[in-house]
Amino acid sequence: MPTPQLPRLPAGERLRRAGIAAWSIIGLLILGAILAWALFRIRIIFPPLVLAILIIYLLNPIVSRLEERRVNRTIGTVLSYFVVLGGITLLVIAVTPFVSSQVDRFRDQWPEFKVDLADSIVNTGERFEERFGLRVDTTTVTCLLDADDTAGAEAPSHQRCDEVTTRFRERLAASADRITEVGSSVLEVLFIFILGPLLALYLLIDLPHLQRDVLNLVPEAHREEFADLGSKIGRTVGGFFRGQFLVALIVGIMSAIGFRLIDLPFWLIIGAIAGFTNLIPLVGPFIGGGLGLLVGSITGGMGLGLKAALVALIVQQIDNHVISPNVMKRTVKLHPVTVMLSILAGGTVAGFWGVLLGVPAVAVAKLLLSHLWSTRVLGVEPTPAAEAGVAPPSVVPEEDEGLRSP
Repeated sequence: MPTPQLPRLPAGERLRRAGIAAWSIIGLLILGAILAWALFRIRIIFPPLVLAILIIYLLNPIVSRLEERRVNRTIGTVLSYFVVLGGITLLVIAVTPFVSSQVDRFRDQWPEFKVDLADSIVNTGERFEERFGLRVDTTTVTCLLDADDTAGAEAPSHQRCDEVTTRFRERLAASADRITEVGSSVLEVLFIFILGPLLALYLLIDLPHLQRDVLNLVPEAHREEFADLGSKIGRTVGGFFRGQFLVALIVGIMSAIGFRLIDLPFWLIIGAIAGFTNLIPLVGPFIGGGLGLLVGSITGGMGLGLKAALVALIVQQIDNHVISPNVMKRTVKLHPVTVMLSILAGGTVAGFWGVLLGVPAVAVAKLLLSHLWSTRVLGVEPTPAAEAGVAPPSVVPEEDEGLRSP
């Protein structure tokens, strides 16, 4: 039986509908441009807000667990703050003597260290020139380190160094806006790290009410689907951040212990840097290992540098095959190429915050697009969040205080 043909609309009606669609697209583009302009004008609020969201994802499981044990949510939030801040304070007190001694040692050894660093760079440049015929200009590094006693090539003159340092300062001043994305002054940085925890405190206390208010804005026919989708997004993003911080802490501790065993100078500082940079997926692990290789090669020769690189390699293998698979499983399921592109795009758009948030942002976008494609295009029923081990938030009357956050 042939498929019945739909009646063809008159030319005037088709033209009218095309005009409506075109003006609708233009209106959406204008609205999007106005929204982007408005967000750009108030961009100062985003760093503390992002920091507040990170704190919420880290502390909300603790607050929810206390609430399940009949602890008032306000008291549980304040208690979780005291516990976490107290733990950080104790950790700082415990490592301060080690860090202080290593900083003093670095200050005392800096004159010798900068000469060794300049020697290493000059010798490496000479070897490149001998083997590959490549001319490597090491004048800038030698002048910036103020290392006149370098081995190898003749040290540059004071006039040449003045020219080099002047050009370097000019380039640094010209690119200062691109280097510092978080803020342009110490006051802005303090604003971020003071206001962020305060925002997180108030949002954590009122989180169940905020969830309920958002759900009540959704039409009742789509409320359950919206709650399930929100639970999946919260589980993905929260699992990613909690897992990243836990993995970074473990990697930092293992790196510091490994560097201490091989007697690498400044082992605690380099281990802490290795743990912090591990927050950057795929790229961060190479930063800590490269720093250990550099410091080891300069202070103890190539042998110590290779030992430091081997320690970093062993730590990363343990992380990749044991720690991360167990800590990060079932959170962000992205291809490594997608992760790298997300980091590059995020760093280009928003600097440090973009590097930190690029991967979870792409993971959320993938989750949303997958949900819309499967439900709206393929007509597949969505998998409830409860089947993934996450109970969706329920919509309850205002007087009900027993609401639990996802």
